[in-house]
Amino acid sequence: MDFSGLRIGPQTLADGVPQTWARGNKEAAAVGANLGGIYEEASIRGQIFSLTLALSTGNAVAAGNIVGAAAAASTQFALGNPANSGKNLVLLEFGLAFDVATTAQMPYGPVFHGYIPAPLWTAAAAGTILSSVFGSNMASVAKPFVSAGGATLTGGSAPVTHKLTNFATTNTTQASPYLINTIEYLDGKLIVPPGATWLPLFQAAGSTNFAYGVSITWREVPV
Repeated sequence: MDFSGLRIGPQTLADGVPQTWARGNKEAAAVGANLGGIYEEASIRGQIFSLTLALSTGNAVAAGNIVGAAAAASTQFALGNPANSGKNLVLLEFGLAFDVATTAQMPYGPVFHGYIPAPLWTAAAAGTILSSVFGSNMASVAKPFVSAGGATLTGGSAPVTHKLTNFATTNTTQASPYLINTIEYLDGKLIVPPGATWLPLFQAAGSTNFAYGVSITWREVPV
């Protein structure tokens, strides 16, 4: 690449004035800068949304959020993409936290990212999708499913276990304390196409006193 046209040092330009040369530093390297956060532009343009279950209730993890779940099982949390949405749901961030009195109440084993292939389930949408722009009326194309105690996710096929999340649980007493991580940054590694559904899958249900909070954040991108 030819850097012969670089000008060393900053420039002061008015709005609407085109930049006529690129900037270099004292060592003649090209200078670039990131202005704003990574997802700032996408958020401002109404592309980023979140869905949250504040805290589950009832009989621990519902059957539909467990590895090996049958079709149309009782489910607590899922994110669907309608077949006619015209958008891909690009997953950016997954959050998961536990609320439990004793380790014996915990489900055991890893937590997975799962998906339900097309066609989309026919159960009524439930839950509130929120834009990253607080208080805005920007609308998502996604179909949410949030039920603290679990409800039947009718009309879809059985979930597929896709890959590990950044979380695992244990129902045994630990010899040493450990850090509690509540956020996994996916940064677009998983995509929900039209007609498909994403959902978290636990290895087991845990006891009736186990509860969890969960959220998913995504960007909506034209297919």
